[in-house]
Amino acid sequence: MKSIVITFFLTVQCLISFGQTRVLTDADYNNSGAIKLTFVSELTEAKNLARQDIDKGTPFLLLQSGIAPVVYTTDSIFENKFRVYYYEQGCSGSDNELMKAYNIEIFKYLDEQFGKKWRKSIRKDVIGIEKWKRKK
Repeated sequence: MKSIVITFFLTVQCLISFGQTRVLTDADYNNSGAIKLTFVSELTEAKNLARQDIDKGTPFLLLQSGIAPVVYTTDSIFENKFRVYYYEQGCSGSDNELMKAYNIEIFKYLDEQFGKKWRKSIRKDVIGIEKWKRKK
């Protein structure tokens, strides 16, 4: 009887703790460095915004495309596994160099937390990823 109760308890705990994904709120987006990047002019400020997002637990990977955002089915898998979120800038985003500086800080964070395994599943259109991979 005791083993059945323990097994039940552990099963329920696993389902509750590992089965949840974080849904970002409007406040998470509005207080993020990804939004504030538009008002920044220095690379060091962009890096600081990325570090602040990492500290808050809401790091973003910046993307830039056209009028319609592109979302792949694998995006949510990557976001849940590595605890970073894709942020689509649209056709008019921040300065490209500032977005690269922000993303590079996030790449460093991912390397520290997960090693190199995240590199295989990241979207290829993340700003600065190809150049950063070549340097590594």
